Amino acid sequence: MNVNLKRLKEAWSGGRNLLIIALLTLAMSAAFIVFQTTERLATIVDGEKTIEYTFRGEKSVKDALLENEISLGEMDEISQPLTDTLENGQEIRISRAKEITVTADGKEYVFFTAQRQVDKIISQLGLRLENLDMVYPNPEDEIDEKFSGEIKITRVVEEVVTEEQPVKYSKVTRNNQTLDKGVVNTVQKGKDGLRSITEKVVYHDGEEYSRTVVEEKMEKEPVEEIQEVGTNVYIATSRGQTRFDQTLYVVATAYCSCSQCTGPGNGTVTASGARTRANHTIAASTQFSFGTEFYIPHFRGNSNRGIFVVEDRGGAIKGNRIDIYFNTHEEAIRFGRRTLKVYVLD
Repeated sequence: MNVNLKRLKEAWSGGRNLLIIALLTLAMSAAFIVFQTTERLATIVDGEKTIEYTFRGEKSVKDALLENEISLGEMDEISQPLTDTLENGQEIRISRAKEITVTADGKEYVFFTAQRQVDKIISQLGLRLENLDMVYPNPEDEIDEKFSGEIKITRVVEEVVTEEQPVKYSKVTRNNQTLDKGVVNTVQKGKDGLRSITEKVVYHDGEEYSRTVVEEKMEKEPVEEIQEVGTNVYIATSRGQTRFDQTLYVVATAYCSCSQCTGPGNGTVTASGARTRANHTIAASTQFSFGTEFYIPHFRGNSNRGIFVVEDRGGAIKGNRIDIYFNTHEEAIRFGRRTLKVYVLD
């Protein structure tokens, strides 16, 4: 009796295991059927186009592209490997390669890339950005459909330079009643100063773009020039205190009525029509009208007491130059050429 009961238990135990296996197999089959028949969804983003892809069973990323007739170019990029199995709710992003032109260092680089961030596009070329360089669009920007296709890198260099510049001295004028009118006396000679200017110079691609003054420093102060200008208009002559209009330093030469001095013709008649007279007649430029009186201190011991009258002209008599008439050629030669102080009388 005990033996039969034992056999019965063993038979029951073996049958139960088979039942469990059968049930598990049935459950797995049901799950597989559900997996194969349940509709799932994945999203494919291809640039501006979005595709809602529904699928059943096991599908790879490559399957999704093939079923939607989506092909990839050599330089295009995709967010997941083609061999990955699709998951429900998964998003696949495709980045299409664009033609990009990068301008930098005087060169143009034209190539295709699926990269969208500007700084990463630049890195693909092996170009290095320095701290001051300017990039358009901004390195952190991502290009979109409105992007012109060109990235421009401007190399920016800054340097600080110091230059020295002269500072022009100023002039101060003072009246001095003890000096004759027209006389200018320099009391203190002017000297230029020296100023240093420090500037920040900015270069764009090797060309100067801007200058900004950082510091100005006066290294040496300028020394002003002081001049005294005469205001006295009276001179003591044989006539007593005589008023004059101006004081000049002139180049004086001499002539007579001979043909060597005056050329062919009557050398005794002046340009004013008056006859030449020693110790009286002088030739002057047209800035002095006929009849203007000159007091020349050099001749104050002569019979005319140094007073001459402008009565003649001369082709070489220009500006502050006069020609003094003498009776003889020998006297004219002996006088020669001299610089004289002259008072133009009122």
